[in-house]
Amino acid sequence: MSNREALFEYIQTHHPRSHAGIVEARAVGSTEFDSIAELFLGWAIAARGDDHLRVLADAFVRFSNDVNLAQARYEAAGEYANKSFADCRAELYSQRDEMDDYLWGVYVTNFLWAHHMELSLFFRDRFVAAMPASPDIIEIAPGHGGWGVWTLHSRPDASLRGFDIAPSSIAIASSIAGAAGVGDRATYEERNALDLDSLPEEAADAVICSFLVEHLEEPERLFAVIEHLLRPGMRGYVAGALTAAQFDHIFEFRRESELLTLCEDNGLRVVETLSVSPRRVLKRARFLPRSMGLIVEKPAGPIW
Repeated sequence: MSNREALFEYIQTHHPRSHAGIVEARAVGSTEFDSIAELFLGWAIAARGDDHLRVLADAFVRFSNDVNLAQARYEAAGEYANKSFADCRAELYSQRDEMDDYLWGVYVTNFLWAHHMELSLFFRDRFVAAMPASPDIIEIAPGHGGWGVWTLHSRPDASLRGFDIAPSSIAIASSIAGAAGVGDRATYEERNALDLDSLPEEAADAVICSFLVEHLEEPERLFAVIEHLLRPGMRGYVAGALTAAQFDHIFEFRRESELLTLCEDNGLRVVETLSVSPRRVLKRARFLPRSMGLIVEKPAGPIW
């Protein structure tokens, strides 16, 4: 039995209410779903052992349930529950056990949430494939590290430096990179993403930053950092959440244009975007939770 089949069987047996979402994700991924799921699961199991499959499944279901509950509260209140990054860091990011569970749950959403599968394919096909030869990549807030490791797996000519504020992220991303056989081309350092403007200017051929912007009180600072790091003519990938409640989402974006404006106001040209949403939403919902990917470019001159 393959890893993905074992995961699906476990979820269907122990979490049957979560099984319908898997069917949707497989439909989106079509013939590629199985290979992508097997790739991500294989890395996690190689990093943490065979028993980790159960951990992944349980973490995914807990995370999904927590998100659904947060979205219901958001619908009732009309605003996100938390506004402080410091509170989220104290209650989650610095708590090793809670953060490990959170990150593994998010890791599995890359292919088990249908709309995240759409975004994963957009990231791979429209951004990673178009990187220049032998790119030096900086990943801002890699979290579980899956996006950057997938990039290194797809691009054996690339190298990557990742920076994250959470010790759990550094440990998990490093273990995934090692399991994927790309650890010699990836380094991870515990560091605040908004302090990366202290790195040398124009240090990267590509920047990856997936689902950080909604966790920040001042998201415009992130785009200034990305502009600082990119070499002229080079591109970055940014993903953000809109009207999608989660415990540690503190900046509420309501329109896709808000993310585009942040890019343009900080010297980045928006090349391509994809905004996706879950197949199912709460009945009588006022807010549509969305995930948006943006491919941005630092202009090489005054002409955009």
